[in-house]
Amino acid sequence: MSTFFTPPPRDSGLAENRPDEPAKYNYHFKHMTTVGEPIEPEVWKWYHKEVGKGEAIIVDTWWQTETGGFLCSTLPAITPMKPGSAGPGMPGIHPVIYDDEGNVVPRGSGRAGNICIQNPWPGMFQTIWGDRDRFVDTYFSRYCKDPNSKDWRDWPYLTGDAAVEAEDGYYRILGRIDDVINVSGHRLGTKEIESAALVVSEVAEAAVVPVAHDIKGKEPDLYVSLKPGFETSDALAKRISDAICDEIGKIAKPRKVWIVKDMPKTRSGKIMRRVLGAISNRTDVGNVMTLANPEIVEEIKAMVQK
Repeated sequence: MSTFFTPPPRDSGLAENRPDEPAKYNYHFKHMTTVGEPIEPEVWKWYHKEVGKGEAIIVDTWWQTETGGFLCSTLPAITPMKPGSAGPGMPGIHPVIYDDEGNVVPRGSGRAGNICIQNPWPGMFQTIWGDRDRFVDTYFSRYCKDPNSKDWRDWPYLTGDAAVEAEDGYYRILGRIDDVINVSGHRLGTKEIESAALVVSEVAEAAVVPVAHDIKGKEPDLYVSLKPGFETSDALAKRISDAICDEIGKIAKPRKVWIVKDMPKTRSGKIMRRVLGAISNRTDVGNVMTLANPEIVEEIKAMVQK
């Protein structure tokens, strides 16, 4: 029995392209950890069943370079696993979620907001070398109640991530604050929409990007790739769109569901949402030659911008 440590894009890529591969090997993991970005619930379930053979413990850690250690995580044999959820705050870590106006989002409400840490902790970084003002402005000033205060309770640490807290006290990280789309005043996490799309069994990967809208401000464009053996169709695109409305609500309905052959990805397997966002908004995609599959960018552009 051994341990396995991987970023979620590796899992989703394996689930999409080689879903039967893990069954070929006679290994048994006792502990599997994911790190780097949120893992979708459907990918989590596949990872647990196929890679972990239903017996490994999955720990979906949430932390940052700046924090010096985990902020939220489940603890094997102490707190139960939950697909797609990082878990509760670690011992000594007290998360709080604020809205854009500085109000605390009610605990367990499931409403998206900006997750902060209320208290200092031993592992947190102390400053930015040579630029302490930037350290304060970037990480502490946004929700500071009194700039002249010396009380740590007036200086919550802004992680820069969006999250929701479920009734059980578990936190689901939705991605960076910049990845939260404000549609007619409703904050929608891109990970929420992507997770809803993955409920449709044919979908292997999903990526959401914001598109400018004159009235709504922003609206989501959804890109999906399919598992091997499934064909693109308007009926499937509608089913995916309907699944999102059922899971989240009609406010999350995508402007368009684009079914693509593959996603633009880095060599490590991470989907380049920046490139997809540029295509949807008809702006410059920038240099894509360092991608693992730069040719797919022109294919998607021809589809979307025709």
